[in-house]
Amino acid sequence: MKKGLDSLVGTTITALIALGFPTSALAQSAPAKDNIPTNGDIIVTAQKREQLLIDVPLSITAITGATLAKEGASTIEDLQYEVPGLSITEFSPGQQRVQMRGISVYSGLPTVGSYLDEIPLNLETNQAGQDVRLLDINRIEVLRGPQGTLYGQGAMGGTIRYITNQVDLKSVSGSADSEVGGIDGGGADAKVRAVVNVPLVTDRIGVRLAAGYQHFGGWIDNPVLGEKNINSGHALTLRGKIAFAITDDFKLTLTGQHQDLQLGAQNLGDSDNQVTSTLNLPYSSKVDLANALATYDFGSITLLSSTSFIRRKDTSSQDFTATFAPYIPLLTGLPSSSVKSIGAYSTARNRVFSQEVRLASKGDGRFDWTIGGFYRNSRTSAIATSVVTPDVLPSFLTLYGGDGTNPDNSRSWAVFGEGSYRITESLKALVGIRYFHDERRQDVTSTIFGATSVDAGHASFHSTSPRFNLSWQPNGQINIYVNVAKGFRSGGFNLTSAGAGLTTVPPTYAPDTLWTYEIGAKFQSADRKWLIDLSGYRNVWSNVQTATNAAGLPISFTTNTGKITGWGADGSLSYAPIRSLTLTLTGSWNNMAYRSTSAEHVIGDPADYVPRFTGSASAEYRFTVAQMPSFVRIDYQHSDRFQVFLRNFQTTPAYSDRQDVVNARVGTSGKWWDAAIFVRNLTNKTSVLYPAFGSLIYPARLEPRVIGASFGVKF
Repeated sequence: MKKGLDSLVGTTITALIALGFPTSALAQSAPAKDNIPTNGDIIVTAQKREQLLIDVPLSITAITGATLAKEGASTIEDLQYEVPGLSITEFSPGQQRVQMRGISVYSGLPTVGSYLDEIPLNLETNQAGQDVRLLDINRIEVLRGPQGTLYGQGAMGGTIRYITNQVDLKSVSGSADSEVGGIDGGGADAKVRAVVNVPLVTDRIGVRLAAGYQHFGGWIDNPVLGEKNINSGHALTLRGKIAFAITDDFKLTLTGQHQDLQLGAQNLGDSDNQVTSTLNLPYSSKVDLANALATYDFGSITLLSSTSFIRRKDTSSQDFTATFAPYIPLLTGLPSSSVKSIGAYSTARNRVFSQEVRLASKGDGRFDWTIGGFYRNSRTSAIATSVVTPDVLPSFLTLYGGDGTNPDNSRSWAVFGEGSYRITESLKALVGIRYFHDERRQDVTSTIFGATSVDAGHASFHSTSPRFNLSWQPNGQINIYVNVAKGFRSGGFNLTSAGAGLTTVPPTYAPDTLWTYEIGAKFQSADRKWLIDLSGYRNVWSNVQTATNAAGLPISFTTNTGKITGWGADGSLSYAPIRSLTLTLTGSWNNMAYRSTSAEHVIGDPADYVPRFTGSASAEYRFTVAQMPSFVRIDYQHSDRFQVFLRNFQTTPAYSDRQDVVNARVGTSGKWWDAAIFVRNLTNKTSVLYPAFGSLIYPARLEPRVIGASFGVKF
């Protein structure tokens, strides 16, 4: 049966490719209402002012809310390979490392920027991406390549922007939908969402409330503890907006959001989807966001002020039995078997305040510009402790613990600007620049085997990031551009005490920088049957922040070693051969590799966590049944395997699996309702998303096949 199913899927995919796929990244056939003008073009704000998608001389993917609904996506991970150049490695929701265009390494700060509306979401660690639920989303904008000019440090590989729906001050509206699905060999996934929009004073004051709850059924078992589906859990999201049109020109929107993510365990397991841990290892993340967005329209100029605050608390646990049990005889004189388990538990807190003010020109004059300033104050803290069961240690001896910043506190500011000048009616030049200054502080007290040490540091880092862009747009169907841009990450601190007198650990590591040289082209036919977006680029990444291990010692820290360069290409194609059929195709290739030799890497080593090729294909057919609009959709996503190979820590590379995922969905709708049935992971792959290496005993795995149904109402 499986062989026959594989043959059917393969035949279907081959046939669709032969037709030529378009990409949901540019799928404008079913656009979201609020960001699509009547001619079907998508409007984006990637350059921090409203523009038609084809007018933006950058590599950008825009996924509308309508496309998200038809794919049943809950997070961007559900459709990551549909965005050219994007891939995400994830242990579980809320613990992610995001790569774009080959820009990713083991350590340091994030390399991809992340925003919810005008709220910057990134924290001070590379693997703590926020689990953004796709609740009441108008569109997702994904900008590829360095975005240091407008989006600042951390936006080296690109920037992801989640744009939520605005408050409608004119009419009452609302919607509710639910979904349930059974996991092959696991529990039941379920989610419910609701949105209501109410004008309190027509054209002047209105509120928009959105709520979503998702239950993760889980599919990992622990036979040692006799528990099934240990990675089950839930995500709760509550969002409220109140908008004031104080005058026709002055508008204010206040946004608040609460998210609560609770998981029994990470998505880690062996090929049988089992673990043999002697401990329960839950994870939780609670995030509160607040934003005040004010705009004033001066006619030819718009003034914007965005004030944001994030409060986030994460609790996690790890099984350190295998790591520390061998030291029990040395510390107590008892055999290692006298200890049943050793757990490490941590609570991390982040409080981030940010303020951005900018002025932008309006319209499509010969000279368009944006200028602004940005301030950010990030305060971090973490408490970690170990629990030995049974507790055989002397009362005065702490096996492992820590208290302090996590990893650093940061206070930064920036000034930036971009200006474009229309040299001729079809030729436009753009120049941008950003100056960034970051002051970081570290203060950590740590204990291991009863020895306590203090690490404190204070350092400043700065960078100037330019962008140069030249675009030729003879009409509304063609845009060809050349883009040169610089991205950067700030530096940081190591724990010098980790050397324990056995090796010298450098107190700080410096910023790293990325230059990208790109040529791209966009094309859309007058009837919108064809949509094409292609780009080729070269990345030059210098002074790369890399994890380093002391030879023969379990001591790790971050240094600046090596240079990574490479060529790449990405693109998307959308084709509607007939009004009822839309085909999509996306692809991305890069050969990012080390061009210098160090203790960690040698010349030719590929960049860690980066697949060489990713791509997707989809087909959506729309038809009518008993006067009810209906559709059938199939999506295929592919990613090559990637490797992680720190040569002074590993003897052989650790590999993920190649990913080949097929999803299908069939739906219909009436005037006030819609319904669908779906299959996720149709071929029931249990592939490795993130390999096991180092202290990670089990790899992260793909969720097995899920079969389910959804139903929604709207008014």
